[in-house]
Amino acid sequence: MTPLSINPDKRWMGIFCGLVSALIWGAFPVVTRLGLTHTPLDAYDITFIRYTVSGLILLPLLIRSGLMGLGWKAIALMVVGIGAPYMVVVSLGLSMAPVEQFAVVTPGSMILFSVAISTWGLGARISAQAIAGIALIIVGVGLIGYQSFASSDVSPYAYLIFLLGGLLWAVYTVSSKHFNTSPMHATSIVSVFSMILFLPVYLAGRGLQIVHAPLWDIGVQVVYQGVLVSTIALFFYSKSVQLLGSSVGATFAALVPGAAVVLATVLLGEQSSTGAIVGILIVTAGMVLTILQKQPARGAT
Repeated sequence: MTPLSINPDKRWMGIFCGLVSALIWGAFPVVTRLGLTHTPLDAYDITFIRYTVSGLILLPLLIRSGLMGLGWKAIALMVVGIGAPYMVVVSLGLSMAPVEQFAVVTPGSMILFSVAISTWGLGARISAQAIAGIALIIVGVGLIGYQSFASSDVSPYAYLIFLLGGLLWAVYTVSSKHFNTSPMHATSIVSVFSMILFLPVYLAGRGLQIVHAPLWDIGVQVVYQGVLVSTIALFFYSKSVQLLGSSVGATFAALVPGAAVVLATVLLGEQSSTGAIVGILIVTAGMVLTILQKQPARGAT
């Protein structure tokens, strides 16, 4: 299903939801790296804050709705895809590399992995224009990959970690559509089960030492990670995927790079390389081609 093969009202609602989630997520790598590099918090602390807060917020909703027929396979795929495992992975990457690397590699590779899983795993079909857009995304992500492995200033290990993050995100994107979960229910499943799984592990290893961190540092992560990213942005993203399909809905993530790099420059003082800027422009162009494909893709999701 493509944006132009569905009801216009639903199409524009899907685009609106995608834009909202992209704008919120654009600040995600900046706020996360700010916490990792300018506060005593580490990847595990931020993951703990993110899912404890969002899990508690959404627990009453999940208790009221129940699992709604979702099996453990579906729950596991969604939680691993964009829950605590995803957060730990990308946080570790952001502790090793600047925002620009995450901003191109993880959203861009997520789009590629989402289309690959939808096409080869679920039998979806996409248009020639979308294929051209995907080709541009590959070029942009590949450019950053070349820089990572050729430059001593950028960690190649972080690049691989960010690729893994893109794969995990794609698993959630396709799973939430395939199992036909409502946006709010999918958000509740991810947050609550991440809390259930990660909270005991974190407390066993760290105890309550996080309470000794500055209250302001904790508060910033509580509001942004626990409320804005894990609850509001994930809901709008899930709604966009539901309305537009996983292959097309995923392309809004390509708006994240530009927003992230601008915010990183303003808030972190990180200066982007020419290669990174070119990569961002190429990936964004690929997103535009994919989202504006004019030929309905028969059988696409």
